[in-house]
Amino acid sequence: MAKSIDEIAKLAGVSVTSVRLVINGQDKKYRISEKTRARIQSIIDEYGYFINQTARSLKLQKTQTLGLVVPRLTNPFFSQLTEALEIRCREAGYQLITVCSRDEAELEKQVVENLIYRSVDGLFVTSSYKERQSDLLANSHGKPVVFLDRDFGTPDIAVVSTNNLDGAKSLGRKMAEQLEGRQLIFMGADEWLPTIKDRLEGLKVGLSEAGYQLPDGNVHFAERISRSHGYQKMSELYQSLGGPPDALVTSALPVLEGCLEYLKTASGEIPGDMVIGSFDDHAMLGFLPNKVFAVRQNAHELALEAYRILEAKMRKEDLEQQQRVIMPELIIY
Repeated sequence: MAKSIDEIAKLAGVSVTSVRLVINGQDKKYRISEKTRARIQSIIDEYGYFINQTARSLKLQKTQTLGLVVPRLTNPFFSQLTEALEIRCREAGYQLITVCSRDEAELEKQVVENLIYRSVDGLFVTSSYKERQSDLLANSHGKPVVFLDRDFGTPDIAVVSTNNLDGAKSLGRKMAEQLEGRQLIFMGADEWLPTIKDRLEGLKVGLSEAGYQLPDGNVHFAERISRSHGYQKMSELYQSLGGPPDALVTSALPVLEGCLEYLKTASGEIPGDMVIGSFDDHAMLGFLPNKVFAVRQNAHELALEAYRILEAKMRKEDLEQQQRVIMPELIIY
């Protein structure tokens, strides 16, 4: 069983400092005798060692932990972002603690407070509302915060997000080439979110630039970004249209999952000639017989930039730019 540094020092009959010097490879620099070094090393080789993180945290006033708040891990994008961020934090010596807010303001407040009470060294947060961003900044107890994915336009904050507007324009232009008189339906959810607003606006602009106008009557919103709400909204739309839409763009993958699930249930299949557009990407989209256009966010780059900014804030470095916008990629299946 691994021993603590204190236990190794007692077994070797030396000071804790001597043990630390041997572990850190500084025994020669500080003139620890070869005999003492060998005795310490033999105990380490036999038992191994662990560092008492609680004591270390108290001494350094750091816990080497960071907090991450995302809406849901069932959303593939947030799963990808979480994994990329966890890897980057681990490489830098931090443990990432991830919690989900379900895009509920009160739950978000609770989980953020819990992370702060656990003395995390910094926070990454995907806020549900602009008011939550302002509230967190006012009650962060000095913890540095970087906001992810959603830029509500809150002044003087650090935020890393995707260029949803230009990504959606690219999607609109490419999809217009495939419509050929088809009626296009946009299915969104959580319409108050800046990401969703930008995606709809960009899509309209891109379609318009290619000569296609998206009527307001073809824009529909489910209540929340979830598979169940996408299913329910497609059920209503299917009854209204008398069948599946000719072409469909959804604002997020969970909504698309629900829409396709309903179409499969109602028709026995997903119509192969239906053109599909999606924000966020999943390899399974490539298995559909349909023509599919997906705007893929760069989770890796978002994670790197978010960590870079948070690290600078933890070091209390001056940042010339606290906002970073990452361009997504259009994938065509």
